[in-house]
Amino acid sequence: MKHENEKKSQLRVLSLEDSFMDLELIKECLIEDFGHETQIDMVSNEEDYVLALSKGKYDLILSDFNLLGLNGFRALELAKSMVPSIPFICVSGKIGEEVATELLKQGATDYVSKEKLGRLKQSIERALKELKNQNDLKEAHLTLIKSEERYKALTKTSIDGFFILDIKGSLLEVNDVYSKTSGYSEEVLLTMNIKDLESDEFDNQIDEHMKKIINIGYDQFESKHRKRDGTFNYFHNSITFIPTEKVFICFLHDITDRKRTEDELIHLSYYDGLTEVYNRRFYEEELARLDTKRNLPLTIIMADVNGLKLFNDSFGHSVGDEILKKTAQLIKKACRSDDIMARLGGDEFVMVLPKTDPYKATKIVKRLEGLIAKEYFNGLVLSVSFGFETKENVEQKMSEIFANAENRMYRHKIFEHSSMRSETINIIMNTLFEKSKRESLHSKRVSIICKYIALNMNFEKDDVSKIKTAGLIHDIGKIGVDEFILNKPGKLNDFEWSEIKKHPEAGWRILSSAKEFVELADFINEHHEKWDGTGYPKGLKGEEISIEARIITIADTYDAMTSRRAYKKALNKEEAIAELLRCRGTQFDPEIVDVFVNKVLLNSNILTELDEN
Repeated sequence: MKHENEKKSQLRVLSLEDSFMDLELIKECLIEDFGHETQIDMVSNEEDYVLALSKGKYDLILSDFNLLGLNGFRALELAKSMVPSIPFICVSGKIGEEVATELLKQGATDYVSKEKLGRLKQSIERALKELKNQNDLKEAHLTLIKSEERYKALTKTSIDGFFILDIKGSLLEVNDVYSKTSGYSEEVLLTMNIKDLESDEFDNQIDEHMKKIINIGYDQFESKHRKRDGTFNYFHNSITFIPTEKVFICFLHDITDRKRTEDELIHLSYYDGLTEVYNRRFYEEELARLDTKRNLPLTIIMADVNGLKLFNDSFGHSVGDEILKKTAQLIKKACRSDDIMARLGGDEFVMVLPKTDPYKATKIVKRLEGLIAKEYFNGLVLSVSFGFETKENVEQKMSEIFANAENRMYRHKIFEHSSMRSETINIIMNTLFEKSKRESLHSKRVSIICKYIALNMNFEKDDVSKIKTAGLIHDIGKIGVDEFILNKPGKLNDFEWSEIKKHPEAGWRILSSAKEFVELADFINEHHEKWDGTGYPKGLKGEEISIEARIITIADTYDAMTSRRAYKKALNKEEAIAELLRCRGTQFDPEIVDVFVNKVLLNSNILTELDEN
């Protein structure tokens, strides 16, 4: 007797799989989760699959998606036509959210990636539970006709909602489960019609379903019911019509969680995760749909955020992400209801505007530019470049329209980007100075020292101005260093010091993005190199280091030595000179040290300027 019970509980699985290695992995999971008595039969082609299905002896179908001469959709179609009640789970490699969603829509029970077989147990248990519930519902319909007592017991103990409708759709009886699910009391429900509960989108289908059920006696379908709090639940309905009583017996299995999963998959397939606007996939599908004669003239507008990389390098990717999200919101705000707007990736967005001629497109771009000009990030006006092209006859190819719109956008970007980047660098320096008063004073003093060294080395006027600017912005890379580290009163620990040492390269990345500062970028990257090659970040030696960087090094060091810190006292002028002379030829260019000590520091003007700052 015990042996028979074990046999009854044995899980019988049909595996549509053409990889013995993958089958072994699936077997291991099934045996571990459902016991050694689990029966697994493998087939790998359509002929054997159909033969196995015709025997109808399985509890479950596990199907790969891609097989020779057979795919998941065909396998599902065969299963639904031959053994509609057996759960069908697609167990495959990555097939993409769009394909997985379509499988679920067509009736698959679930999709499990072969990379995540740990989910298989949960998926199978849920499938078997739903199968049992459906079988219970069918049995319930027969029981209802046979025994009123059993019917009452069943409706009270069912895990699913239940009600009875008359021929006009009024509720005659309802169980506790549906009452709790809907949020309405039994008394209130018995005053309602099914049309009061079904969502508006199903209104036209209710009468059709009722006529169909009256004709064939039984039907199953999905519907959406409005709860008392205004939210909705999805149900799988199993309904039987009793002709002698002229009533509908309805069991409602809650599938809200499954529908949410489907909706999430659809959302992931078509929406950009960061900005929550449509993604490239949706754009390409919609463009193909809209590219028809009735939508002409059809305009494409391209948009590109200016200076995003500069913002990411200077203020961090979180600020860059906020810029992208804000840009998406503003563009979406300017779009009309029939327009399609998507993020193509990176800093690029696209709009597809049906029935929009160049005149209308120009007005939309002007409106966008006006909206964007009002937005600020860290004190800087948001900047976006636009370009558009219009398809006005069916012979034109959309690929050419897109390319023309993109080219126009890039032409605008060339003019707008440069001034925007220069302005951004000014904002970065102001932000750095706001983070640390000490950095502000230090940068100004280094700039003054650099100017006087250059003058005493007979630099041309333009070169003096250049080194003065370089001295002012030499620590621009510290914008990415935590404010606590910049203002720490004590000595830096190893981690803090490693963070500080990143600032020359960070400064180079920021400055090299703007053509006005490209030349200065190398000076800033090298200002912690040493004459003997022991500096950073590249370990350059002697005249491999630009002369401007060698000047900044001396100016930077002198000011650091003569400025007071909480953890050390400031050196006086003579002590600082002694230290420069000691490191002459190792840390510092000896000739520049001589110029600074013997000429610059003897000039009363520089001392006055330094005292003022």
